Amino acid sequence: MNKELYKKIIYEFNNSSFKECYNLAIKLNKNQYDEKILKILTISSYKTQHYIDAIKYGLKLYTSKKIENNQQILNILGVSYSINKDYENGNIFFEKLLLINPKNNSVKYNLALNYFEQKKYIDAEKILSEFISKEIEFENVELIYGMIHSELKNYDKAIEVFENLINRKKKLADVFYNLGIIYQKINNYTLSIKYLEKAIEQNDTNHFFFNSLGVSQQKMFNYKEAEKNYNLAISLNKNYSNAFSNLGLLKKRQGFFDDAIKYFDQALNIEPKNSQILYNKSICLLETGNYKEGLNLYKWRQNGKYAKNNYLDLDIKTIRDKKILITCDQGLGDTILLSRYVLLLLNYNAQVVFQIPKSLKVLFKNFNKEIHLTSEPVLKENFNYIYSLGDLLKIFKVNELNIQKKDSYINIDHQWIEKWENRIDKSKFNIGIAWQGKEGTSLDEGRSFRLNNFQKISKMRNIQLISLQKNDGLDQIKNFSKKNKIINFDNNLDIDAKFMDTAGIMKNLDLVITSDTSIVHLAGALGVSTWLLVQKYPHWYWRNINEKSLWYESVKILRQTENHNWKKLFLEVELKLSDILKKNVNFKNI
Repeated sequence: MNKELYKKIIYEFNNSSFKECYNLAIKLNKNQYDEKILKILTISSYKTQHYIDAIKYGLKLYTSKKIENNQQILNILGVSYSINKDYENGNIFFEKLLLINPKNNSVKYNLALNYFEQKKYIDAEKILSEFISKEIEFENVELIYGMIHSELKNYDKAIEVFENLINRKKKLADVFYNLGIIYQKINNYTLSIKYLEKAIEQNDTNHFFFNSLGVSQQKMFNYKEAEKNYNLAISLNKNYSNAFSNLGLLKKRQGFFDDAIKYFDQALNIEPKNSQILYNKSICLLETGNYKEGLNLYKWRQNGKYAKNNYLDLDIKTIRDKKILITCDQGLGDTILLSRYVLLLLNYNAQVVFQIPKSLKVLFKNFNKEIHLTSEPVLKENFNYIYSLGDLLKIFKVNELNIQKKDSYINIDHQWIEKWENRIDKSKFNIGIAWQGKEGTSLDEGRSFRLNNFQKISKMRNIQLISLQKNDGLDQIKNFSKKNKIINFDNNLDIDAKFMDTAGIMKNLDLVITSDTSIVHLAGALGVSTWLLVQKYPHWYWRNINEKSLWYESVKILRQTENHNWKKLFLEVELKLSDILKKNVNFKNI
């Protein structure tokens, strides 16, 4: 052993010259790494921020069993793993430390931070609530405590915590930012913008602040300001893929598809495997009519859950005489729309099991006798191929020229139609209406409109409006009905089975007018005459040149001519209805 080098290492370590002793220690042969040198290397690596080395040498010490209860080494291992985002292993060492010293608040705090990063918010909250109640102070305890309650959707509690910090003028920029995020989550974009702007007043160097402000402005359709703030975020961090992706989404909303794809590509240059960005690009390509490239990337939906399906590129002929399982992968409306491609599998003499949500079991009861429907778990080993519904778009090489346009491919038992026959006045022109999708979701952005848009239609002679709305949007009926005619069966709809009362009512109607929700797919699959009202640049399903739908014979698409101008589109709807009523000889009083 080089005794002089060994002594020098000890000397430098005792004088806290960690960089020097680290550089000297790694020159030793590995067989000279005794317990003392390993300890020096662990601590020096940690002190000089060589966390991978701190883990490597610390583990050697720990597994030697000689210092398995050394609190300093256990803490170094816990912190080093956590810094490297290996929170599971970090937790192991923090928990071992707490068995030795249960009152070590520093370790408890680090464990809480790890839980927070792992989205184990309840575990994190349990630790930090003890700190709050006992007024144990650590940097950012209250801030993180508020953020945890925000993640747990305890928004009132989170707001209370943040407002308390504001009153004490603590961490103002971060507090304003988190308040802005809370109000963004609960769709109060006016307050979200107010607090995000306050955050930027306190700190104009944080790219997250500008990006989030852009998101809230986009939700308010203030596209010019949103674009400005996304670009400011990028100027602060040129590797911030989220801002590039948001610019792509913004341009897509405005119909600038080429620009949108360029921004998505810039985002993908930074994060090539980001499933959300890949999916966003997929939808953008589909909206331009580029089905081939768009469907190649469509596998990245649902956070890339289906991206590793090895069967996607097989020739369709390979499924002949095979056992195939089809699963559902998106919303109920998508399931209704895409189920037509399950029927095509029968052309290849395939034995098909269609695994549908329990909520759709009654609706699909009469789907096809050759297809086995189930809502129960199945043994996947029993099948040659497993596809999700979305996969079938690529399997069948779908494009706008070969879309299987179908009507009445879902047939309901007559009992559901008879149930509502006598509750609908057939002397009227009955219109079923739906106006609101799932509120606050990115999917619903720009799709929904207000019930008040139907005011003039409700006053037309011999027209009867019947609400088909469920869940979100029902709160609008109370005020609307004070001055306008509308029938609302809400409390009696679909109690026994999803969609079935709605379907029964639809089959007794003259027309359905709806926003882009599952209602249009149900009506289209039932063959009910439907007007779908869409934004100027709608979801790719509704890409059309004229009013005809590519998917349903009975669905007519009426599109905004100005982005977000529903008022102008409803004037068109009113004129079309007036023409229909004038020509309808069945109505004596028109």
